[in-house]
Amino acid sequence: MSKLVRKFKLWFVWQDEEHQQWLQQMAAQGLHLRGTNTCCIHTFERGEPADMVYRWDVRYLGPSQEYKQLFRDAGWELVTSTVGWHCWRKPRAAGANTEIFTQRADNAAKYLRVIRLLALVVSAEALAYWLIRWLAPGEHAFAEGMTWGAFTGTAVVGLYALARLSRRIKDVQGA
Repeated sequence: MSKLVRKFKLWFVWQDEEHQQWLQQMAAQGLHLRGTNTCCIHTFERGEPADMVYRWDVRYLGPSQEYKQLFRDAGWELVTSTVGWHCWRKPRAAGANTEIFTQRADNAAKYLRVIRLLALVVSAEALAYWLIRWLAPGEHAFAEGMTWGAFTGTAVVGLYALARLSRRIKDVQGA
């Protein structure tokens, strides 16, 4: 039997708690996260069942060495990183803190970073659409249509994500 197991699990940023619980359930079954990719394929390594805590953080430019050391000093291991998301884990210990952020504002800031990225993506889509229309009006109908479709789709998904992330921020702030 292979030591590696791959599982598909689609999740969105506002579902991070549910996803972390799923990873903890996998560890309790002896499947320990080894990596993940942008297609939501998780690679697990078979091992002994363990009570592990998993937490996700967002750092689009990557965590600095000092940041990583701060986590290591607190007992966290960096498991995997994908498109700015970084997964940390550590064994659950009785009475020990299981959160990577002890301040509510720090936890909310994680979601604000995602909102900023969404705003950047939607803005880039809008800019591309308007540049095509401005530089060559009517000459590139296909490109204009594709860009408009991409912008509209991104904007709709972005607005939905904004609503869910705003709610998540309120939840973590205790409002």
